Amino acid sequence: MWAPDEEDACRTASTLWPSGALGGNLNQELPTPEQFEAAVELVTEGDVAERVVCVPDPARHLEAIRRFEAAGFDHVYVHQIGPD
Repeated sequence: MWAPDEEDACRTASTLWPSGALGGNLNQELPTPEQFEAAVELVTEGDVAERVVCVPDPARHLEAIRRFEAAGFDHVYVHQIGPD
């Protein structure tokens, strides 16, 4: 998630994509939108920041991508959350 500053990035990611911080099988197993809405009520900005790179520094994004490369992944999907 890119934004002019880290606080803004975390706030935007929490608002637009809180389900990114749901753990376990919740992202795959909840059958209705209402259940997703209920589950994300428990998600905090801190939860999102732990799972989503929320910084304006491209080097930190690249660092996160390289961790996947080091783990053996050969494809990485980069998902921008928000308008910028």
